[in-house]
Amino acid sequence: MPDDDHKPPTLVVRPADEYEAAYMGDGGQIIYRDKIPANWIWHAIIGGIWAFSMGAILLSGWGAGAAAIWPLAISGLLTTLMMFALWALFAVLRVTVSDEHVHIQYGLFGPKIAMSAIDSAEAVDYDWKKFGGWGIRRARDGEWAYNMVGDAGRAVRIRHRDGDKLKSVLVASKEPEALATAIAKARSGGRVRVRQSAVRVAEADPVAEAEAEAERMAAAENENSVQ
Repeated sequence: MPDDDHKPPTLVVRPADEYEAAYMGDGGQIIYRDKIPANWIWHAIIGGIWAFSMGAILLSGWGAGAAAIWPLAISGLLTTLMMFALWALFAVLRVTVSDEHVHIQYGLFGPKIAMSAIDSAEAVDYDWKKFGGWGIRRARDGEWAYNMVGDAGRAVRIRHRDGDKLKSVLVASKEPEALATAIAKARSGGRVRVRQSAVRVAEADPVAEAEAEAERMAAAENENSVQ
């Protein structure tokens, strides 16, 4: 009897959000989607930097008179827009796995790795200090990381070939085992045990309904014959 603790996880294909539907449709069969929103620490960091910057701008114009109002207003607006852009760019990490690609998007940035180029994908624990922080980072050994504050040090390491070079990408994940399993199944061309999310479960399957109705009729006939 197989050990239930070592069974591969069931892959749940959640519906695409607006960004994924518009920019991360790979054209193949979607096997898995992973998404990590930034936690409160990231929002606090950005908010703190914005508040400090705005305070510095206001203090620099203290006592300068009415002539400084417009320059201060412009500086404050530019600072706010810049901090908002920084917050939005790194607020969400998405990964889409299809039978053709692994598509990583940290904000607007990230690679699209052909499935045929991938050598391996494994769930790992990692140390953020190797990369000197969070975000889109590159370690001294050349490995790229797409990680974020609050990912609990869990990720998937994807090794892939770019010509004659073997490269490595580390991507944070809430469920690294499921993400690694999806990539492994796609690479092998094997059948993936996939169930749709609750949103899609409600969609009717006419073939399944017809089979179920036939079984119910057969059961009813058997019961009547017995009586």
